[in-house]
Amino acid sequence: MPTATVPRLPLASLMGFAASFAIASLSSPATAMTPTLNARVALVADHASVVPGQSFKAGLRIVHDKGWHTYWANPGDSGLPTRFDWTLPAGASAGAIEWPLPERLLASGLTNFGYSDALLLPATLRVPTDAVAGSRFRATLRARWLICEEACIPDEATLTLDLPIEAAPRASVDAADFEATAARVPAAPHAPSGHSWRDATHVATQIDEADAMLRGATRIEVFPLTPQIVTSTRIDARLGPDGALRFRHPASEYFDRMPPRVDWVIGARGEDGRWRALQVSLPAEDARTP
Repeated sequence: MPTATVPRLPLASLMGFAASFAIASLSSPATAMTPTLNARVALVADHASVVPGQSFKAGLRIVHDKGWHTYWANPGDSGLPTRFDWTLPAGASAGAIEWPLPERLLASGLTNFGYSDALLLPATLRVPTDAVAGSRFRATLRARWLICEEACIPDEATLTLDLPIEAAPRASVDAADFEATAARVPAAPHAPSGHSWRDATHVATQIDEADAMLRGATRIEVFPLTPQIVTSTRIDARLGPDGALRFRHPASEYFDRMPPRVDWVIGARGEDGRWRALQVSLPAEDARTP
C-alpha cells in the first residue's frame, strides 16, 4: 500500500475550486510576511520568549492569494502536501506538522483536500534542557509546498525564528491564532470499537459509540487520512440510533487492498459554528459484513 499520494492527472489541468466549508479566520498577521509565488508566508511562534526544556508551538503562516490553494497531508485526487525541514540547536527537537481540518477543493472533476485563504501549519518544538537563560533559541525552517490555481507551482521558503531564552516564558501576539488552529487539529488518534471493510466496489465503515465523540455536532465531515482507499468526494456519514457512525463510500480507482488499519479524520461543527477535529484509527479488512 503506498504511503504517499502522487498526482493522478497533470497538475496544470487544475482549475477553480469551491470549498465545502470555510477555514476558520485567523487574525491579521502581526509578523512581517515574506512574498512568495501567489502567497505570503511567515514563521511564527506562540511564545515571544522561552525557557530551557520548554515545548512550544511554531508554525508556517500562509496567506494565499485569491483563488490559490495548498494541500493537506492526504492531498486527495492530485497535489502534494507541504513539507517541513528544520535546522535546530543541538539538543532541540521538532515534531511533525499538525494538520488542521482541510477543505474539499473542487477542480476540473477532481476533488482535493487542502487550504485556501489564511492558514497556520503548527509543529511542536522543544528547547534544549541545557539551554542557558540569556542566550537565544534559533530555528530555521525550510518549507516546501505546491500551490495551485489553473496551474500548479512548486515553491519554498527558508525562514528563521529567533527567540530569547529567559527565566519565564512569555506568550506572543500570535498565540491566539495557535489556539484557534488547535481546535481544528486532531488530538492523538482514537482507537474506538469499529472497523472498515471493502464491500464490493465500496469501502464501508462503522465507528461504535461515536455519539459520545460527536456530541453537539450540527454537521459532520469525514476525510480519509489513509490515501488511495476511497474517492475524495464528500462522504455521507450518519449517526445511527445506536450511537454508531456509519458511512459507505466508493473505493478509489487506485484502490489496491485494505491495509491493516485505516485512519479517518472527522470534522464536527458545533452549534457556535466552530469546527473541531477527531482522528480515528480502525482495523480494516478486504471483506466483512457489519
